[in-house]
Amino acid sequence: MQRLLQRRRLVVLGLNSGTSADGLDLAVVRISRSQTGLRTTFIHGHTVPYSKTLRERVLKLADARTVTLEEVVLLDNLLGQFYGQQAASCCDDMAARNTKLHLVASHGQTVRHIPQITRIGPYHVNGTLQLGSLDQIAAVTGLPVVGDFRQADIAIGGEGAPITTGAVQRLFGTQKSRLIVNIGGMANYFYLPGRQTRFTLMACDCGPGNSLSDILTAQLFHRPFDRDGRLARKGHASQRLMLYLQKEEFFKGQAQSTGRETFGVYMADKMIKHGRKLGLGNVDLVATAAELTAITIAEAVQPLLEDDTSLSKLYLTGGGRNNMFIRERLDAHLPDLEVGLIDDLGLDGDYVEAASYAVIGEACLRSEPINRTTRTGAAQTLRPVLGHIAQPPA
Repeated sequence: MQRLLQRRRLVVLGLNSGTSADGLDLAVVRISRSQTGLRTTFIHGHTVPYSKTLRERVLKLADARTVTLEEVVLLDNLLGQFYGQQAASCCDDMAARNTKLHLVASHGQTVRHIPQITRIGPYHVNGTLQLGSLDQIAAVTGLPVVGDFRQADIAIGGEGAPITTGAVQRLFGTQKSRLIVNIGGMANYFYLPGRQTRFTLMACDCGPGNSLSDILTAQLFHRPFDRDGRLARKGHASQRLMLYLQKEEFFKGQAQSTGRETFGVYMADKMIKHGRKLGLGNVDLVATAAELTAITIAEAVQPLLEDDTSLSKLYLTGGGRNNMFIRERLDAHLPDLEVGLIDDLGLDGDYVEAASYAVIGEACLRSEPINRTTRTGAAQTLRPVLGHIAQPPA
């Protein structure tokens, strides 16, 4: 640890598995510090799909209303061993390219996200849970591992999401304002104000990303996802069904983050049941899910466009950026904004989140808070150091 802290340049492996739970993204990032500032360089990224058995275990736990402690404990270590093996393999591959990895930063697999405050006796609590044992990863790779990033934000009154705001700013912030929207299992935006503007860094979940579309496509068409939005394009989005869905508590604006607990199997089943009453076909349901994603993103970012009139382009990241139907609907709902891809900024959109966790992990190692928005609800005067450190066996 002391040797690492003495280095001005660290090569960090970021690991991420999103709420879609379809695989592990790995991103290698070089982070250099000098008197002139901090520089991040994306070196490599690749994805390892979950096996069918592993994905079924993850989704069963994530979507279940009740689980056993044994299931949680075993899945935590199972994911930790899987992540460790993939990280070790990546270390070997990078060593063959004369690149030595110094640190692993793992977000883990979210299996429960509870942003709403619950009163229990005199206490007011909320929480979030990511699995994938850090110590298992450290044992397999022989490297220090940073993870469990969301708990520090929860501890000071936040919701623990979106958690990558400061890292995204370090990766993509410039003199000019930028607006980035991540369409993963959930959709969220990152507003990065220009350095000379009076505006503040902001981030917030918008609602469902790919989650509803993926679940509906799996249930109704036995396909893992709606490739390019082809199914949605064949259907007609139902305004009546969308109005029904937008009665969910999240859309009342009380929470800044959400997850599969709201926009998962529970919501997909409601869509099918209510959609049948409205006479909707299968493609209509998929189209409605995609339209809900597009319109809730547009509604979330519209106030930003009105405040910062310099914004002229929206950069999409995450798997949902490949859904051409959603992109076309965003164009329709945001006619004054060019909709492009974050890939144009030099980082493959599939690895933005994994790269962000690499940045957060390096900051944690140096006991450094990353600038954060207060839109999570966290106290304005407190800036948490995000993450816990697990050291490898001697």
